[in-house]
Amino acid sequence: MNIGIIGLDSSHALAFTRILHESQESLFSDVTVTAAYAGGSPDFPLSVSRVNTFAARMAQEYGVRLMPTAQQVAESTDAILILSADGRVHLDQFRAVCLYRKPVFIDKPFALTTADASQIIRLAEEYQTPLMSASSLRYAEALPECTRGDILGVDVYGPMHVESTQGHYFWYGIHAAELLFRIMGHGCREVTAFSTDHSDLITGTWKEGRMGTIRGIQRGAESFGLSLHTRNATKHVPIEPSYKELLKSVMNLFKNGVCTVHPSETLEVIRFLECAEQSRLQKRTALMEM
Repeated sequence: MNIGIIGLDSSHALAFTRILHESQESLFSDVTVTAAYAGGSPDFPLSVSRVNTFAARMAQEYGVRLMPTAQQVAESTDAILILSADGRVHLDQFRAVCLYRKPVFIDKPFALTTADASQIIRLAEEYQTPLMSASSLRYAEALPECTRGDILGVDVYGPMHVESTQGHYFWYGIHAAELLFRIMGHGCREVTAFSTDHSDLITGTWKEGRMGTIRGIQRGAESFGLSLHTRNATKHVPIEPSYKELLKSVMNLFKNGVCTVHPSETLEVIRFLECAEQSRLQKRTALMEM
């Protein structure tokens, strides 16, 4: 299977390609990244400062053909990874390739608004394009055990780096939000967010009255983790992201049509973060009306 990458301004382009080319996992045995469109966002310093270096390394270290358009990448490959660091460009990039009806994975952040996220999903449905987005936090090895049982709530913590072009919560907050929804599932009704110079606190209330929180750490430890609350116990679980497990899930979509994160849940995650942004700025609870 030939994989194409759209967007070489993220470290994930190199990391994912290395795993797909070098891992002994059976799902990766016939997978090769063969073509890429570099992309890059001139007004996003982290993007523009890295894209040329990453593109050169992709060509030199892995023999990836660099192409001038996303469409040419889609034409020449079997499936597509949209890895652009800038969530603002994902809708336009997906629009450019969805008509080829090849499966697509969109890296975090899927989008920066509910409107863009809804449009991506609508296009996927219109063109019958298999679609998935997920954070590698969803595939941490500690999670399968801790998500069993009667879950009353969860408190997630992790770094909250902020990039001005990506809003306050979408750049790193999406990792914690994906972890929150991985545990709690869909059905969040309202969101309240507070922010200081040191940290952020986001509280979501689910339709059954269950509550989940995110503590975003702006200054302090860089680790992720959670405290899981069930009827019988509270358990603390440190979390390590797993690129390999994420890519196994992506390849299962590409090869077998099995999607482990339905686009409707991805849409709810984006709406959750959008509501958190609104709540933080307006200093009041925001309702999760879609």
